[in-house]
Amino acid sequence: MSESALHRGMKAVVASELSREGYEIIEEPLWPPNRFVFWEAYRPDLLGLVNTDVKEEYALVECETKPRTTRLLTKNIWRVELQSKIDRQPRLRRILVVPRGKLGALDPKLRHFCEIWVADKADILKIPMCLPS
Repeated sequence: MSESALHRGMKAVVASELSREGYEIIEEPLWPPNRFVFWEAYRPDLLGLVNTDVKEEYALVECETKPRTTRLLTKNIWRVELQSKIDRQPRLRRILVVPRGKLGALDPKLRHFCEIWVADKADILKIPMCLPS
C-alpha cells in the first residue's frame, strides 16, 4: 500500500520542525540508531536524533491520518527502550501526529504517554505530554 499525500505532507512538516529544533532526521529507519536504543518489530515514520556533549535525545514520530486510540495502543512505539548511561540520561520523546480535525478521535489519556501534534500543510499545534497525576 502506498503512502498517502496527507501522510507524506505530515511527515514533511514534522521533519522540518524537528530539524529546526536541532534534530537529525531519519525517515522510516529499518533498525535502531545505536546499541543504546532497543526496539523490536517496529519502524517509526520518523526518527529524530540529537547527540551533543550535553544532550542526547531521540524523537520517535508516528503520523496517523486516521487515528484510533485502540489501534495506537497496539503499536510497538510504547515498547521502545533506552539504556541509560553513567554520564547522562538520554531522553526519549514519543510524538503522535494527527491531521487537523482528527484530534477528537483520540482518548485524552494518550497525553500521559506522548506529545500530540496536530499538523496541516504549513502549521503544527503542539500539545505537550502531561505526567499522570
